[in-house]
Amino acid sequence: MSFNCRTMRSAVILSGLMLAAGLLLGMIAILAGLSIATSQLALILVLGAVFLLAVVFLVALLPGAAQRMDECRH
Repeated sequence: MSFNCRTMRSAVILSGLMLAAGLLLGMIAILAGLSIATSQLALILVLGAVFLLAVVFLVALLPGAAQRMDECRH
């Protein structure tokens, strides 16, 4: 898979959305007293978001990807 500006931006946005959804679902689970499954899903979303962001960061550090990232508009 080619790692370019578009895939990096998409991965970071997906990570942010997963984090927001996990936090929102966690708050709803706490306030509404929903089941343990809802809390577990919230935890999986939050941890998945952190993992995805960490993978994007590590891939961006690779020499080939770093050169392609230099061509991105900021």
